[in-house]
Parts: sequence; structure tokens; C-alpha cells
Amino acid sequence: MNALKRITHHILALLALALLLCSPAHAEVEAEPYSDAPDVYHIMEAEENALVPKVAAYADQFYDVSKTDWFYDNVTASYEYGLFRGQSPHYFAPNANISVAELLTLSARIRAAYQGDTIFDAADEMWYAPYVAYLTDKGVMDDSLTDYTAVATRAQLAGIFALSLPEDAFSAPNGALVTDAYAAGQYITDVNEYTPYQPQILWLYRQGLLNGMDKTGSYWPDKPTTRAEVAAVVTRMVDPTLRLTLDWTITPPWSVAGTTLSDLVTPPESVSQAPAYSDEAAIDALVRQMLSNGANTISLRYPKPLTQSDAQTLAELFTARVKVYCEQMYNAVSCQRYLRSGRAELTFYAMNCLDSKGDVRTEQMDTIREQTMAKAIEVHDALWETGTLTADMNQYEIALVYYQWLCDHCEYDWVGASDEYSASHIAYSALIDGKSVCDGYTGAYNLFLKLEGIDCYALPSLSENHIWTVATLDGVQYHIDTTWGDQNGWTDLKYFAMTAAQSYAAHPW
Repeated sequence: MNALKRITHHILALLALALLLCSPAHAEVEAEPYSDAPDVYHIMEAEENALVPKVAAYADQFYDVSKTDWFYDNVTASYEYGLFRGQSPHYFAPNANISVAELLTLSARIRAAYQGDTIFDAADEMWYAPYVAYLTDKGVMDDSLTDYTAVATRAQLAGIFALSLPEDAFSAPNGALVTDAYAAGQYITDVNEYTPYQPQILWLYRQGLLNGMDKTGSYWPDKPTTRAEVAAVVTRMVDPTLRLTLDWTITPPWSVAGTTLSDLVTPPESVSQAPAYSDEAAIDALVRQMLSNGANTISLRYPKPLTQSDAQTLAELFTARVKVYCEQMYNAVSCQRYLRSGRAELTFYAMNCLDSKGDVRTEQMDTIREQTMAKAIEVHDALWETGTLTADMNQYEIALVYYQWLCDHCEYDWVGASDEYSASHIAYSALIDGKSVCDGYTGAYNLFLKLEGIDCYALPSLSENHIWTVATLDGVQYHIDTTWGDQNGWTDLKYFAMTAAQSYAAHPW
């Protein structure tokens, strides 16, 4: 077939499609038949590498399509290539659903235009029959699609359009990336082997015809598809310049990038808002609920008003409990009671984040926690990337690596030891400043272990002037004291993986 004849077939097929998609027989339009198609179709300057020629010019006539809309370029192209017209002279209806029959018709028209074929419209109510017959004849009709009037799902969109054009019309610019990202379980996570049209959905991503509905490329296969979404897919099919190049980043399986401090705490199944002072489990549950929610306050509701002594007791109990999670960097609690009720409000903070009036500098507290977490993630990922940590290491060996790392990168802060307002009492100082005291060492170490999924907690000495780590490594509980292990230039392994008896002999609790 010569070039002129092929172009003529393109134009005739696209003109018929333009008129079809404005027909009241299958689109939501006004009672009177409407078409805003130009009276005379003519060949316009084609986009370089476009698979079909343009047949019209778009002049922002759709009031419901703004230049700031994500689909603006696609609606423009769909109009200029003759793939879509409005549902009225000035409304495109981008969010309106589209039927299975309309998708099949679009698929047939695109293939016919590309191959220079002609499909003749039917005059009866089954206007879509010639297009279904065409796809069937070409061997690209899905026989499972029998309810043509149903609203099409996004999965069906993939199943229909993946067969619209021959493979040589595509180059799979995102092929390797999509394959790796999907296999890693980091993208398109709502599509699996049980999802209808799974291979076709992945094919759309590989060809740059879509990038998903959120930052992880979710497809939402069961949701209805819209005119805007369809316009995006079909215009990217016929115009390669509109296809997408994905910028997804696949993180290694060992990376903990994006982990937050709240992710490291297991939330309780239930809590009591009026825990008995002797009920450590109830107090612990409230602390874990707060930490897992990323909050720094707890509300209590007792059946009778609290005294000042009660408030002091509650502050002390919750301070002791939150120090068990010293990687969270809260080492003090204030308790505000309400005189005519049993209500009390606990506020958790780090002592070094108080201003001159004794008020908590919340922004500083948030910044310190974010920076500490970012540094811990950086260290964690670097140790894995360099092969210092490997997948064949057990928890004992991993814990030893972090023990050595902390002893090598931190030194004891003798000045901060006597200053309760020093940042050396939290993990921030150990990781950011490279100096700390026991609660800072322990907080940093516990943070590393929890990033590895190792269960651990902080344990204070009987005199409460020292604190260290209790960790379960490969099913065995050990005591680990990074502070005493750091001997100013060399590491004493005597304080790594102590038994309970050895630890008790060194510092009773």
C-alpha cells in the first residue's frame, strides 16, 4: 500500500472514530446528536515518529480541562489525533467512566488506522459489533469480554489496549526497570498473579503508557477507568513522544531507607487510660501506643482527681518506662493534672530540648529525632553496601559489627556525664557528635539493632546511674554494654554478649 493510500485510510478511520465517540448511541451526550468534529478533515503537520497523523487543532475549547491538569496534554493530543471529542461543545468530561464497548471500539480503530484498514459503522443498536468483529478477525479479541455495556475497569483497559497495536510499534523503554521493581515487591504491589490481565498491566508500564496512581505505581485494577485515563493511554500509544520514562528507584533488599522511629515500636492490642501505678505492663502499653503513633503525649483518665503527689509519681513511672525505649530519645516526662477531674496529660521530651523557661522546644526535638534516624539509616545501609554486613551473618555477628562500629565512632563525654541537660544523654550525640554517655551509647546501639529487626531494650542499673542493652540474638538473651566496651581507642569484648549472671556481677539491676 502506498503512503498516500495509507494516510487516507488513517484519516477515514480516525474521522469515523471521532464521529462514533460523539454518537448518542453509546456516549453520554445531549439529546440531540452532537459532533464538534471539523467539517473538513485535512492532514496537519505530523509529530515526528507519530504512528498516525493529526486531523484537527485544539484551541482550549473544553472548559473542564485546565492547563494545570495532569491530563491536559493527553486530551489535547486525543482531540488532534481524532481519538476523542467532547461530550458537548465545551465539555470533555474527563472524570466520566467509559464502557467496555467504547474501549473495544477505540482499540479496533487504532489498529485499523495503523494498518490502513477500514471498518464500516453499523446502523443498528449494536454499533460496536463491527469493531468486535474486526478485533476477532485479527485474533486480538478477548472472548471473556461479553458485557459490552458495562463500565470498564482499569484491568480491562490493560487487557484491551495491550493488543491494539503490533509489538513493533513499541520499544519497552521501561522494560528492565519495571521487571526489577515489580520483582522486588516495591512497585505495583496491588497487582499479582491472581489479578485479571496481570501480564497486560505490566506491559503498559514497560511501554511507558502509564506510571500508576501513587508513588509506588499502584494500578488499582478493580476501579472503573475514566475518559481522561483512557485518553492518556491511547495518545501515548499513537504518539511515542508522549510516552513516559519512569524514574522509580529500587532500593536494595537490605536497605531501611524510609523507616521512622515509630516503625520500630510494636503497638499494643489495647490500653488502659487509668493504669495502676504498679501495673508496668499497662504503663508500657501506653508508652508503646504513643511511640508507635509518632506522638509525644499521653492522656490519662482516672475516676477521681489526682493530687500533686500522684502527678509526680506518674511522671517518674512513665519516665522510667520510656527510657526502656531510649532509642526514641525521650528521657523526661512532665505531668499536668486537672484539679476537678482525674484527667492528666503527660508530655515526653529530651532534657536538652528545654528552653530557658523550662518549655519544650518541640521543633528542636523533632529535628533531633529526624537527624538521628537519618544517620542511623545511613550507617546501616553503608555497612550492608560495603559488605561489612551480609545476608549469611546471624544476629550475634550483626550485633557485634554494630558494637565495634559504635566503639570506633563514639567517645565518652566526661563533661556531659554530670549535666542532665546535655545532648550526650540521647542517641543524637552518639551518632551526630561522636560523643556520649551511657544512655546515648545505649540509645544509638538499640536503634541499630532494631533497624535489623533484633528485639532489644534498655536496662538501668540498681543505682540508676548506668544503662545498657538487653538483646535477644538468635533466640538467646544477652546483655551488651557498649559504653563500657569503648575503652578510648580499643574495644573490650568482655562487655559484648554477657550472660545475665556476668552482667549482674558488673552492674546489678
